[in-house]
Amino acid sequence: MIHSWLARRRAFNQLVDQEATALVEREGGAGYYTAKQIARLARERSDTRAVKLWVRVARQVADRTGLVP
Repeated sequence: MIHSWLARRRAFNQLVDQEATALVEREGGAGYYTAKQIARLARERSDTRAVKLWVRVARQVADRTGLVP
């Protein structure tokens, strides 16, 4: 049971890393605002899983680019 939780967490973190990398490569620091906009749209649709993903992506983009939100 704990192994399946750990596998899901690792997969989620890997997805966050992939999305953040793609945004930084395409948009640089502006990727932060793109991720925040996607999170806002997900929040409007009440998609909590997508909100969690894109908030984390935004945070990682900010960390990588030195942006202070």
